[in-house]
Amino acid sequence: MNTMRTFQEISYQQHAEHFKEYAENGEKALHAKMWFAEDTVDAWRHRRMYQVLDPILSAEPHATWLTVGDGRYGKDSKYITEKGCDALATDISECLLKEAKAIGYIDKYKVENAESLSFEDEAFDYILCKESYHHFPRPMIAFYEMLRVARSGVILIEPNDGYIIHRYSIILFKKIKNMVKYFLGRKTNKHPFEESGNYVYSISKREMEKVALGLNYKTVAFKELNDSYFPGVEYEKMSDKGPVQKKVKTLICIADVLSKLGLSNYGILASITFKKRPSKELLQKLANEGYEIIQLPDNPYISS
Repeated sequence: MNTMRTFQEISYQQHAEHFKEYAENGEKALHAKMWFAEDTVDAWRHRRMYQVLDPILSAEPHATWLTVGDGRYGKDSKYITEKGCDALATDISECLLKEAKAIGYIDKYKVENAESLSFEDEAFDYILCKESYHHFPRPMIAFYEMLRVARSGVILIEPNDGYIIHRYSIILFKKIKNMVKYFLGRKTNKHPFEESGNYVYSISKREMEKVALGLNYKTVAFKELNDSYFPGVEYEKMSDKGPVQKKVKTLICIADVLSKLGLSNYGILASITFKKRPSKELLQKLANEGYEIIQLPDNPYISS
């Protein structure tokens, strides 16, 4: 009998154990407790990303939500429930979710493998996967699972693929940056991996469009933004005099200018794949918040 474990099985185990060092009595427990803080630079960074959900949360206050890869105390589901919606937090690791439930930070959670969700078809209105999709060994399988379990749509907030480029200006600017890095002795890392053992699987608008077209969905929506991380953001309080805050905001501002000038891709992509056409109210709210809304063509060979 073959006892060799597959790569994905090794990945599942490694990620399931990843949060143990952040759990109570773990080596990084004190660091993890800072994730509860709402007045730090790090909390501000994540709020900027969570706010891309606000158009849906305000337009559909009675929607049910599932959060996938929500192992940091269920903070994704926490944001949704604080906005008045119902949300179930899930992750492959239980340790921090169990702690969060015990202290009343979240109401409920469930241990789930994103690539093999245990829920029935269309069990939730919306599914959110924020900065976890790129950890999965087979992320596209997970995406199809999320689409199966969602009634209305799936939202990904993930790194934007910087190597899918549609403008010559970005190509030229990237080549110049790479040349400068080369002369400074700094490597260009086209294939990044993380300490938790995963390849950083970034997403793109085109990739999301193709999935939707293949399933004959009609609407996708995208919002791009930039972010910046430095060690210490978890500990510094938001303050105009804070050195880390100044550094983070300055770099985000520079990145925004470069993106608006067409010299660089945005670093983060919020992608919504709708399984059914959104209401006019929701479309208007999305448009007001700067979303690019794309209506996809019908498949002419399959009747609706």
